[in-house]
Amino acid sequence: MKGYKALNMDMSSAYGDMSYEIGKKYTITGKLQMCKNGFHFCEELEDIENHYTITESRIFEIEAEGKIIDEYDKSCAESITLIRELSKEEIRQYFVDNQEHILEKYYLCRKALADQGLCLDKLVYDGNPHVRKAVAKQNYDLETLIHDKNSWVRVAVAEQGYRLDTLVNDENPYVRATVAEQGYGLDALVYDEDELVREEVARQGYGLDVLIKDGSPIVREVVAAQGYGLDVLIKDKDPDVRAAVAKQGYDLHILIHDKDPWVRVAVAKRNYGLDTLVNDGNPHVRAAVATQGYGLDILINDKNYCVREEVAAQGYGLDVLIEDEDPTVRATVATQGYRLDVLINDLSGYVRKVAYDKLKTLQ
Repeated sequence: MKGYKALNMDMSSAYGDMSYEIGKKYTITGKLQMCKNGFHFCEELEDIENHYTITESRIFEIEAEGKIIDEYDKSCAESITLIRELSKEEIRQYFVDNQEHILEKYYLCRKALADQGLCLDKLVYDGNPHVRKAVAKQNYDLETLIHDKNSWVRVAVAEQGYRLDTLVNDENPYVRATVAEQGYGLDALVYDEDELVREEVARQGYGLDVLIKDGSPIVREVVAAQGYGLDVLIKDKDPDVRAAVAKQGYDLHILIHDKDPWVRVAVAKRNYGLDTLVNDGNPHVRAAVATQGYGLDILINDKNYCVREEVAAQGYGLDVLIEDEDPTVRATVATQGYRLDVLINDLSGYVRKVAYDKLKTLQ
């Protein structure tokens, strides 16, 4: 059976760890089960949009063989071969040739039609806001869509930079934040009642002298991320703000002693004071030390499983950690591709599944 399959840009699947090659035949072992064991595809290209964003994926023509089962808009086969990749021009031509049929289908299929810039005169009045949002992103009939009752459609209008002088006063904070993202009306939006809007103003690097005193720690955190007022924000009462200061690498010799563990985690991720933090009383801090590849010979014996898990993620001591008492640690060993012949028979179903999935990617 012929059909269509989408993959990520690197030829990997968005569902599981498997990657594909054109011309290679893939066959499952075990019983065919929809969404569990088998190779999935769609008979009609537009149905892919229900599972992947077509314009952001690679689309292939496939040949499915063996037993095939169907469920709603997708099929699942025992064997599959990627025949060839469709070009953007071929994909658009498919939509051109089938547009009337697609107009009658599920809203995501109609959205995919709008993404191709087709039938916009009809889809601008579609009953689904996701479709109208896609129309706005095509920069089509924004004068109609600026008055749309759905705020996410108006956000899409603002993203086009259209009528920002109107949208700066929109009732919805996400719309006003999008206006701020465009760098418009910042002198007014810096005093907006909603922290979401002021946060975006801070991201624009505007009014930081005002926003450093903002009542919302989220806003002050963004101010710190701009590298502004760190000498003040290092003393902020909110630990997330102080962690943001640490991420800037400011006064780490002070923040290494912060009472909040997440601040010390930020210090560790700056690769600072690891000889001290390797013995920190908080496991998240010690795990952060492990991510830097430091003290693995010590941390491999840590009493907390999340620390040992991070050691395994570094590919260290796998011969020891394969026998760890915690299944999440052994599962991490499996993700490293180590002794899958052993881990595929692990007592934990979770570990066996991770090992099996890793094996499939290596075939």
